[in-house]
Amino acid sequence: MPFLSSRKSNRQNERKLPSLVFRAGVLGGVAVLLFAMLIFRIWFLQVISGDDYIAMAENNRIRQIREEAPRGIIYDRNMNPLVENRAGLAVTVFPAELEDPEMELTELGQAIGMPVEQIKQQLALHQEDTYRSVIIKKNITPEQKSYLIELMPLYFPGVDIKKFPLREYPEGSDAAHLLGHVGEIDEDELKEPQYADYSLGDEIGKDGVEYQFDRYLRGTDGSLEVEVDADGRPKRELRSIQSQPGNNVVLTVDSELQKATEDALANGIDLAHSSGYLSANGGAAVVMSPEDGEIFAMASFPSFDPKLWVGGMSDSDYQSLNAEGANDPLLNRAIAGQYPPASTFKVITAIAGLEEGIISPLNSFTCNGVWDVLSQPFKCWGTHGDVDLKRAITVSCDIYFYNVGYRFYQADNLGIQRWAQMFGLGKVTGLDLPGEAVGRVPDPAWKQSFGQTEIDRMWMPGDSVNLSIGQGDILVTPLQLATAYAAVANGGRVVTPHVGLRVEDQITGVELADLEPADFTQLDVSLESLRAVQEGLKAAAAVGGTVGDLFADFSPQVAGKTGTAQVAGKSDYAWYVAYAPADDPQVVVAVLIEQGGGGGKVAAPVAHRILESYFNMPQPLRPGVDGAASAGNGGD
Repeated sequence: MPFLSSRKSNRQNERKLPSLVFRAGVLGGVAVLLFAMLIFRIWFLQVISGDDYIAMAENNRIRQIREEAPRGIIYDRNMNPLVENRAGLAVTVFPAELEDPEMELTELGQAIGMPVEQIKQQLALHQEDTYRSVIIKKNITPEQKSYLIELMPLYFPGVDIKKFPLREYPEGSDAAHLLGHVGEIDEDELKEPQYADYSLGDEIGKDGVEYQFDRYLRGTDGSLEVEVDADGRPKRELRSIQSQPGNNVVLTVDSELQKATEDALANGIDLAHSSGYLSANGGAAVVMSPEDGEIFAMASFPSFDPKLWVGGMSDSDYQSLNAEGANDPLLNRAIAGQYPPASTFKVITAIAGLEEGIISPLNSFTCNGVWDVLSQPFKCWGTHGDVDLKRAITVSCDIYFYNVGYRFYQADNLGIQRWAQMFGLGKVTGLDLPGEAVGRVPDPAWKQSFGQTEIDRMWMPGDSVNLSIGQGDILVTPLQLATAYAAVANGGRVVTPHVGLRVEDQITGVELADLEPADFTQLDVSLESLRAVQEGLKAAAAVGGTVGDLFADFSPQVAGKTGTAQVAGKSDYAWYVAYAPADDPQVVVAVLIEQGGGGGKVAAPVAHRILESYFNMPQPLRPGVDGAASAGNGGD
């Protein structure tokens, strides 16, 4: 039955055929679907997302380089540069091109002398700027530059060197406190309203003139887009926005007088040492115009080298400046140091007494060396017999002013405090520099607030007596005293001290802003009271006065007052405040030497040197001016 068997086999094959066709159709459908998906994906990548990928590719070969604008130049009043710019070099890192960040940054840190953790912190601050170079270190040495240039192509991909404007100080450390320094803005500063348009990496003024006039000195940064090859080498410049330099600031300071003031102050420290006051280690001097408050010079000792901040301060330098034995060289003692004014304050007591009717110029008191009206005796530095106001200022008689202070207490009159505040003590002067201290003029309300015990909170007769000679709880700054004496010299006008003169365009030199304040306060004080005090100040610098031996032959005539402040646990602090010419004042000088001893023996010779420089008139040498053993007639 072969035929039957063959037909059976054919029928079975016919039944399998539809199944095979179905399977082939399914497989074909799947293949078509996969092919369609592939085509769609290619279309999506090329058409829909093509621009995005092109942009990513472009970014991978484009570097955005920031072009920092140079800051404005700071000039003295005679257009001598005090702070200018020089071309420096900075190391930058382009994070996107780091192949082995850990290894490369470690080796980079070793090459430039910078801890790798510090480099990582710097990069972390700019982690959102993936395609922007980040400055890691400024002011690298020529040796570091040569080393990096040689090895960058092989070992430091993403590392580059670029020019960076750095601050330069032609006068060295002169006026360091006044000028201040610059540094990178930090995250806390970025939160302040005045820095709303700043960003991380920007350099700002951190202190002094650099801080105060940052808005003028700061330029507008530019930018540069550069195409680089696979090795990070520049191929061509794509786009450039030129930076705009900051504007120049002209100050009231005279650089020659500033140097003379710095030298005189250092000489005063040496003079104190030679006089046996070996603890003398600080001081300040202010030289200003009594007419309008222009600061001609301002010095603080000890000082510092502002170049330490150029390119970033090292940890060792920072520790040295803040070491315990360094005596706080960063403190501007001229405006932030607070001290008892001692006998320099007697002019305020005298004017208060005259204006409040407590005394008259002809009132006399007897000085026998000790004032024993209260249970505790108060001593005078000498025995002066009967003294009126002029004589009391001339020889700095303490007992005369003890009596004045006691009369204020008996009359329940706070006139000394009121007149001290009117002359600018116990509040900021309005100086256009940061960091000015307020000082303190104590009164019953202050003592009630700060006293520790019931007795401490009581205003006692001794408080008024101490205040009358500038002792006790009163504190002033050298600038405040200079401002007060300016008002005595100019007829009762309390001027606003200032260092800013004008702003000029760095390119054209055109004046853009006048920085001189126009305001002053005219005190309601009689000319008779002022003249009585002025006559005493002139006599104090003449034969028979506390510094007659030093200034008797000085031309022009000087009017001034010494002060020797007692500070608990320390040697006496030396003061001298003066103005000249006595009858037509052009300049006021205030000098303080910490732990320097007597004002007439140490501080007055410093003022003598400063006035010599101001008037450009070498004066006959006097005892003490060149380090002789004594100066002045004694007293405080």
